[in-house]
Amino acid sequence: MARIQELHTEEYGEVPEVAVSVPGVITLMGEYSDLCDGYALTGAVDRTTEIAISRRTDNSLRFYSAELNERKRTTIPNLKYRREDRWANYIKGVLYETYRRNFLFKGLNITVKSNIPQKVGLRASTAICASAALALKEMFSFDIDDNQLIQAVYFAETSFLQSKSRLVDIMTMLHAREGHVMLFDLHSFDYSYIPISMTPDCFMITESNVPPFPVREEIVYREEQCQEGLSIIRSKLSGGLIREYSIGEIAVAAAMLPEEQKRFCLYALEESHRVKEAARALEQKDSMAYGRCMNRSQAGLRDQFEVSCPEIDWLTKRALETPGCFGSNMIGPGFGGSTISLMSKQACVDYQQRLEEYEHIFGFHPELFTYVPKGKAHLLQ
Repeated sequence: MARIQELHTEEYGEVPEVAVSVPGVITLMGEYSDLCDGYALTGAVDRTTEIAISRRTDNSLRFYSAELNERKRTTIPNLKYRREDRWANYIKGVLYETYRRNFLFKGLNITVKSNIPQKVGLRASTAICASAALALKEMFSFDIDDNQLIQAVYFAETSFLQSKSRLVDIMTMLHAREGHVMLFDLHSFDYSYIPISMTPDCFMITESNVPPFPVREEIVYREEQCQEGLSIIRSKLSGGLIREYSIGEIAVAAAMLPEEQKRFCLYALEESHRVKEAARALEQKDSMAYGRCMNRSQAGLRDQFEVSCPEIDWLTKRALETPGCFGSNMIGPGFGGSTISLMSKQACVDYQQRLEEYEHIFGFHPELFTYVPKGKAHLLQ
């Protein structure tokens, strides 16, 4: 496909002043650890969103999606959410948040293209917002530090778009390092880099292609129940961060909670503990130890937090039945999305052959790609 700069020039008849590329992100483990201020492992992927921008002399805002061959338009005074604008709303949200902070601009021509799948848990919508924010900052030399840029992206998603946003995802897009994953402390948002070097083993992502279902309410319900339960548990402990207590101490404090709520809370806290164990396994290049963490994570997502689905369960089970696979777990918020598996190269070949059964059983065509952590967002020359 043509470069983003060429697509922009073809569409608007002018060379863009700025073009940026932002990677998609996965949470390898700790998808819901923010509920207990715990820990998460994240990394950038080799799928990206690119945006190119040039200035106009009026207040018109023009948006062009290269992969969809769609065009949207509005004006600066009319920066409002419109359902029919779909993908363009993410860019509009960032423009609105930037303008609201008194970083002013006139009309713009904007081109976007992305190869980040929408339903895989790779944060495709956040990548659009982050690329727009970074491009604006660079083009106008706005005096915006990373924290302000992250806030603009966060509020574009949560306030303008009324959707969920995770600070850890935005930070990963801006700070990811080639060949490394990031271990985040979700209380302080400090992070460290962990090199991934599991050779000769590799990580394989399987996109289930389960169509998106209206399950947001189910996820919100679990999050709210978990937050309420953790608040009760905290009241029975002697202070400090809840994640620092042992699972045994938490179980005692949670004894009077309803069974479902207790399961949700224990999952979040166990997962946070598991992330630190998994990080140690990565540092030690111990595929077996990391695989055990993956399997316990998937069991928790399935049996405690209950956000897995038959398709994901089938994919993780088939992966584990393949000789040479160490572990497999779901990535993304749940009820579909993708799995990530750690396996030998021969196991990757054998596993791929087994996926023909998946399409026959469920009717969805799975897609596979090897996961190698990529670097942070950057300007395109």
